[in-house]
Amino acid sequence: MRNSDSLSGFPLLHDYQLEEMWRTPQSTRQSQGKRGREGWNWRQRVQYAVGHALNEYFGMEVEVRREIPVQYVLEKWWPKQPTGFESLFHYWDVKNKVSGELSKICALYRDLSVPVMLYEQFYTPVPELEVDISLIVQAAWQLSAGADSLLIQKYIVDYNPNVIHTFQHLTNVFCYYAFGALPQLIEVYCLLEGKKIRFIPGPASLQQSLDYVRLLRDSREDVHATTERCRCGACLGEQRSQGNSNRLDKNKKEQQEAKNRKERSGGPLLLS
Repeated sequence: MRNSDSLSGFPLLHDYQLEEMWRTPQSTRQSQGKRGREGWNWRQRVQYAVGHALNEYFGMEVEVRREIPVQYVLEKWWPKQPTGFESLFHYWDVKNKVSGELSKICALYRDLSVPVMLYEQFYTPVPELEVDISLIVQAAWQLSAGADSLLIQKYIVDYNPNVIHTFQHLTNVFCYYAFGALPQLIEVYCLLEGKKIRFIPGPASLQQSLDYVRLLRDSREDVHATTERCRCGACLGEQRSQGNSNRLDKNKKEQQEAKNRKERSGGPLLLS
């Protein structure tokens, strides 16, 4: 595990790029890339505020955390103007929901010590897949002394199953290759819906996650916006099926050509 640039020479999968791949059409990503933060949509602006607020709040000592409400910290980072929101009502509705949900969540962790990892970016190579994983760990709590006792948390603005499953599988692979063990628990908080999704890794989790990351690796040209193909879950599945179908068709064609060559060379020799 490293929190510096990847050095293995393998292709690099960034978790934040994968997340944007699922959420944002490529044309929009390219436009935002040119304009920088000014081109962010409302979700990106809220995610930025939530990330900084939780980083500051969870980084406080327990005694300080008990005295300062997370709403106060969030206010420092919240967008001052409703730019990018659907309307002024939408701006205040999102703010109230996110603030209320963070208040409930942080009350559960107010008395815990500072997380062992807090909004840090790490890299780890996965030699089996010949790929490097870059993962931003928003919060990781040590539940006991063992390497397999990590509680890994992610906070997202709204529910998106593709984003959640990608985080789940990347986290499993990352923890295994960085620490030698799967995490004990993965939690994803969807703030607008008030949802908490929990994953408890089991015996089959690592292989499932490796298969998932392998698919992401094979699609990495799309992650880096070099193709116009859709990368939603349905299309990924369709492309995977199409790839399997193409391989089957190729195999059948090769088998037929071999059969034809055998018949031409091994058939009866006709003499005139």
